[in-house]
Amino acid sequence: MNIKELMAVLNTVAPFKDAEDWDNVGLLVGSNDNTVTGVMTTLDCNLDVIDEALNENVNTIIAHHPIIFPKISKLDDSYQSKIIKTLIKNDMNLIVMHTNLDHQDDGVSVMIAETLGLKVISPLIRHDEVSYKLRVNIPKEDKETFKKELSDIGFGNQGDYSECFFEYDVQGQFRPNEHANPTIGTHNELEYVDEVIIEAIFDGSTDKILKMIEAHPYEEPAYDVFTITKPTSNGLGVVAEFNGTMDALVKQIKTSSKTPIVNVVKGNDEKLARVAIVGGSGASFISQAMRQADCLITGDIKYHEAFDAKEQGFNLIDAGHYLEYMMIDGLKNILAEKIALKVVSTNINTNPFM
Repeated sequence: MNIKELMAVLNTVAPFKDAEDWDNVGLLVGSNDNTVTGVMTTLDCNLDVIDEALNENVNTIIAHHPIIFPKISKLDDSYQSKIIKTLIKNDMNLIVMHTNLDHQDDGVSVMIAETLGLKVISPLIRHDEVSYKLRVNIPKEDKETFKKELSDIGFGNQGDYSECFFEYDVQGQFRPNEHANPTIGTHNELEYVDEVIIEAIFDGSTDKILKMIEAHPYEEPAYDVFTITKPTSNGLGVVAEFNGTMDALVKQIKTSSKTPIVNVVKGNDEKLARVAIVGGSGASFISQAMRQADCLITGDIKYHEAFDAKEQGFNLIDAGHYLEYMMIDGLKNILAEKIALKVVSTNINTNPFM
């Protein structure tokens, strides 16, 4: 397996298109033609992790956090530059799966919940799948030829199916003026035509619309494009069941986690039924968590965010950004089932606060 083939597998695990626009994911160091000798999963890539990968005889590191972020403009004597130069010197590959992994239904927050022994109920912020539907009129006698052209352009693909069209008969009318060049009809005379409306899903590409117009027999095709929004099982963060007190939840996290609790905000003394989890810095999602859960577990909560939550009677647990380390084994287990290569997880603790 080369890097290009591995990237195709990773794209089925957590499509890179699902990453946030500001993120830097994918192959950051290496070449698509490089042969993969093995894979090591890690939260962060540093020099110690590279040494460990070399000792394990694996040449590909898959990290959650980007090291080239924001994009760097030079390689100098900085620590970040040393990491990149060490990877290149040893002909190693670095792949990053960051927010694209966060947004999956078996992503980082799910991995955290499962490691903590919590049963996931749903995503905290459910993502919608957006697609587009073309609705176009075509003369009845041209419909089969036109459907074939639409399919060749890229219309009518839905999941594992192609050439998916819906059609129904209508009667169209139009009056060509003296400047028109009508396929059917006479200048300045009202024309009635037996037509078929064809509907098909596509990706919303303007280029596909232009090709559709070019393929249509009419000079001025009648068509509409609709946006379709469907809920998916993917999302950011999770809501999980927990039947107990805040003290019991804190104890469970300390028992299940390698990281100490950073801070606890006890907004009330009521028994918890549901807990929200957002890996990394999730304080911006406190309001969403309030509507769906009794407590939010995340990292990097600031003083004023904690103060406001306490005043509103909401519970918070700041378990630190490093709580995301639970993705290391989670991703390793997923990949071990998908590729016939050596897959290991790092033993290096990259938590800067320990």
